[in-house]
Amino acid sequence: MDALKAIELRKSTRSYQQKPVEADKIEQLIAAANNAPKAGTLHISVVENTDVLKELNNATLIAMKNSGVEFLMSRAALEGYQPLYGAPVLFLLTAPKDAPYNTATASCAAANITIAATALALGSCYVISPLLGLDGKSELSGKIGIPEGFSPVCGVLVGYSAGEAFSTPKSAAYSVNYCK
Repeated sequence: MDALKAIELRKSTRSYQQKPVEADKIEQLIAAANNAPKAGTLHISVVENTDVLKELNNATLIAMKNSGVEFLMSRAALEGYQPLYGAPVLFLLTAPKDAPYNTATASCAAANITIAATALALGSCYVISPLLGLDGKSELSGKIGIPEGFSPVCGVLVGYSAGEAFSTPKSAAYSVNYCK
């Protein structure tokens, strides 16, 4: 699939089949992340361990319910809501604490993962809610393999789509002006 077509077709998947993602596809997604623009150091943890994913999902759900943020609390209150949406893979992007451009670096890598996932006929979803589930959870961070001195920045859920659960409408296009 050509890049512009993958960008056009990309959407957030919030329901996944319980089918593992092939190792070669995971490696292609890592390569896509590594080819993103960089402005600093990044570490990618590829989380496939179902017990760790369940633990992170549960910690994130509790953190969302107790966040004090209306959107997060209302989302967490939805019947059947699971923050990791049953995805079989989480790419967790972490960077050195207080690095000046870590959000930009991680977001560029995450965007490449989502576009490459679309090209590989996989669903994906850019997520930041797992950061809430990891906050203060050094044991869980250790299970995931987050390096010492690194903090989670964002994540990308990946797997085979199982439908349209918890979908949101496509966002309006950004406003644009031209200065010629």
